[in-house]
Amino acid sequence: MSTDSSPAPRGGLLRRVVLNVLALGLAVVAALALAELAVRIIAPQQLIQVRPDIWTAADSVGWVNRAGVRTMINTGEGAVHLYTDAEGMRVGAAGRRDAPTRVLLIGDSFAEALQVEYEQSFAALFEDSLAARIGRPVAVYNSGVDGWDPPQYLIRARQLLNGGRSYAAVVVSLYLGNDIVTHRVDYIPPRTPAVVHHLRLPRRPSWGEVVDAWFRPLNDMLKTRSALFILARKQMHTILMRFGLTGEYFPEELRRSQASAPRWGITADLCRDIAAAARQHGVPTVIMMIPTPFALDSATFDQARKGFGLRAEDVDLDQPTKLMTAALGARGLTYVDLLPGFRAAAAQGASLYGHVDRHLTAAGHALLTHLTMPALVAALTGPAPAPPRAATPGHAPAPRPAAGAPRP
Repeated sequence: MSTDSSPAPRGGLLRRVVLNVLALGLAVVAALALAELAVRIIAPQQLIQVRPDIWTAADSVGWVNRAGVRTMINTGEGAVHLYTDAEGMRVGAAGRRDAPTRVLLIGDSFAEALQVEYEQSFAALFEDSLAARIGRPVAVYNSGVDGWDPPQYLIRARQLLNGGRSYAAVVVSLYLGNDIVTHRVDYIPPRTPAVVHHLRLPRRPSWGEVVDAWFRPLNDMLKTRSALFILARKQMHTILMRFGLTGEYFPEELRRSQASAPRWGITADLCRDIAAAARQHGVPTVIMMIPTPFALDSATFDQARKGFGLRAEDVDLDQPTKLMTAALGARGLTYVDLLPGFRAAAAQGASLYGHVDRHLTAAGHALLTHLTMPALVAALTGPAPAPPRAATPGHAPAPRPAAGAPRP
């Protein structure tokens, strides 16, 4: 009796492999769906929204906020209302507040403050606190736009100061985590600020290209839809940083290798030119230096440092404040150093920055307002600044720290 020992038909083997793969795939999808449901019920996560519709391309500054926006937005810390006036400046639900005493606020996402309701932002808090301090109504015109840098601050300041509206003071919000620019530009063509990555084939054989082609598009899709993904990303934060799979960056300003870079002088010169443009209209300028969250939280800093493969001796948490204080002071500019006050509050347990979106919380905005008030009151009640004049060769103006700020 003979036995047929010939191998099974190749088509039958392939069919079984395909069926097993499909079964495994369905099991994985079912498990992920159940895990997603469990996370939403047991540990709800804040999904992140990507909203390119709230900005519009603009000549000279690249982009601005759209005018007349009335919507909700969630950058990761919870949904908040977003309203803009006829000029695209953020306002409260009641619309534009105006008064004879106007303060022009220049800045980026820290000034725009899409992480909190407008009434909790330092722009709104300035209005109420200043009015109480100086005894007359104050209106803050918040021209802050997400993604802007100091070159855009200068361009926009000149536009608004020359636009026919009078201001009593200019306030510049300078974030020491990404506002220390490496070069100066005088014109930015119209473009969109919101970068949405689309799934595509890698153009060259490199890990960075694979990340841009595959992983970033998947991240953009999942962070807006999956609570499970948000939770997993939090738990694997350090690993993701190591492989370049997170949108978080380590501020170059903290690296000791940047201590002698020209960026500090370039940024200070831009601030000087904003102040000079304001002085042409008899308006004082106050510069607020907002520290990075790393400068307050050693645990978060160590996690980020390790995630980006940096040694402790490679970084200096005080470097941005020290170098910008010196650069602004050498140019005779009025500034407020927020780092000491922020550190003191953080040491007492205050939560000043968000956990998902690392911008200021409502508590951070309130503290910034409190620390900045002396300088703003002095700017609004003191004598008008003298118009700019040519500096004497070889002579630097005396530093002018704001009231309550440490001298360089």
